Amino acid sequence: MPIPTDPRSPHQRVRDQLTMTRRQLTKPGLSRRQRADIADRIHDLEQQAKRLGA
Repeated sequence: MPIPTDPRSPHQRVRDQLTMTRRQLTKPGLSRRQRADIADRIHDLEQQAKRLGA
C-alpha cells in the first residue's frame, strides 16, 4: 500500500499549523496552562517559519 504524502511545502505546512494553533487561543474555557502551552507552540512554529525563510 502506498504511503500518502503531503503535497504542501514545508512553508505551507508551518503556516497552516500556525493558523490552526492561533484559532485554538480563541476557544472559550481554556485554562491558563493550556493558553501557555498554545503560546509556546505558536512561538516554536514562528521560529520554524523563520528558519524556513517564511
